[in-house]
Amino acid sequence: MMNTNTPSLDTEQQKYFNLDMRFHKSTNPVLRGRQKKYLALLLAARHSFVSAITCEAIWQIKRHKVLESLNRIVKEGLLSIAETDRAADGRIYVLTHSGARFASDLMRIDIPFRSAQEPITQVNQNAIMHDSIMSFVLSLGLQNQTKDGIPKPLWDGYLTEPEFKRIHSSSNIKNVDALVQLANGEVAAVELEASYKRKQQHEKTLLKLRDAMLGKNKLYDKVFIVPCSNKINNDTQRFHKQLFEEMPHRYDRKTKQPLLSSDDANKLQEKIIYRTKFIDPIEQTFYR
Repeated sequence: MMNTNTPSLDTEQQKYFNLDMRFHKSTNPVLRGRQKKYLALLLAARHSFVSAITCEAIWQIKRHKVLESLNRIVKEGLLSIAETDRAADGRIYVLTHSGARFASDLMRIDIPFRSAQEPITQVNQNAIMHDSIMSFVLSLGLQNQTKDGIPKPLWDGYLTEPEFKRIHSSSNIKNVDALVQLANGEVAAVELEASYKRKQQHEKTLLKLRDAMLGKNKLYDKVFIVPCSNKINNDTQRFHKQLFEEMPHRYDRKTKQPLLSSDDANKLQEKIIYRTKFIDPIEQTFYR
């Protein structure tokens, strides 16, 4: 049953959650080629670019076949190749102006497009690895199956970071790496932990997560922390445990109140979920 208390129902988020980003593999080769093309364009539109790595994981075909498919879309003038050392496999694909218009028609949502002489300048180059992993994780979650091959998606739809920023433009709101809508209608934030952080950074994050989940303007119901390695996962959980014990006993100088009440600390611990199932795929795909 749909949770009528979910924060997504009366926001612009729902139109993005409703976009079908699953790959429904057709037995008809012509239809299958069209499905690949449409999904590649949607991925590029929603994540700022599409990588062969994500397509290989979704389509479940060999890499040279993936490159052939993407290169056909390039020849149609809908994607451009951008070579970069910041990508795990040395290249990404970005939308052309025609590709952006095509993707807008598919989504029925206007896509901001910034033309550039060099395709690589259309994206935030410092975030290419991070954004590649997020695209990979969100897609794997949608394509998740049981051992018997029966579809069992971890979420039904998602909202990417660029989409989140367009909807929630206030500087007071903590940006998230993604939002996902679960089968019961709840909304979860997804936060990728790709590097080690100082304890103080974790503290700031926990306070912003409290505001987003326990404050007056509720943005989501829970948080999935996706660590990129076992060591980062252990480090993150260790700091979180320490902070949940310490913060109720430390006081804000201005308000004279605890940084985090014991009640909020308990609620936050219940709402933060560490999703470790992606660690091995991420390490094998991006860091081998």
